[in-house]
Amino acid sequence: MTTRAARGTGKIGPNAIIQTVAALRDRLGDEAARATLVRGGAGDLPDHLPRELIDEHEFHALVELLLEQIGEEQTNQVMARSGQLTSEYVFANRIPAFARLLLRLLPPSWGLRLLLPAMQRHTWTFAGSGVFAYDLTPTPSISITNGALFDTPAMAAAMCAYYRGAFEQMFRKLICSRATLHDLECQARGDRRCRYAIRCR
Repeated sequence: MTTRAARGTGKIGPNAIIQTVAALRDRLGDEAARATLVRGGAGDLPDHLPRELIDEHEFHALVELLLEQIGEEQTNQVMARSGQLTSEYVFANRIPAFARLLLRLLPPSWGLRLLLPAMQRHTWTFAGSGVFAYDLTPTPSISITNGALFDTPAMAAAMCAYYRGAFEQMFRKLICSRATLHDLECQARGDRRCRYAIRCR
């Protein structure tokens, strides 16, 4: 298994917040989304979205705001969509065209051998101070461990929804169109990490 601490900087890309706000708008509509943010004390966020790296705690504060204002079920749906949108942005803007073509032409097992190390090298952009790991045998799997940042089951479930949405969408774009992630461990259930088996059907 290959493991890497995410640089320890606690910084992540701005898309974590940008796409969460976009997903909230998709879910509730513009007016209700803004009202939700206003109630939580972040009403100016839609007009002042970040453009540079942000402290990971800003993202987690937004997730906590959503949990308080719209509840766990809707927050999980918003975070899953945010993960998908983040992945779509990375696919369109951060992965060279030749790499996209190559990965889609390769058998899934070969594609994962190329993609997972590349994801690991850039994991700090979405995991902050978290730890990303992957294992290629016997069944390909990935995991995220975030320690104290997942200090409640509700927060863990929301962040798991975000990561699962992002990873699954990326695998569907690059590895196989029917890729799915299957829970093996989950911090929301008290496990020390969130670990997913990668399957193509």
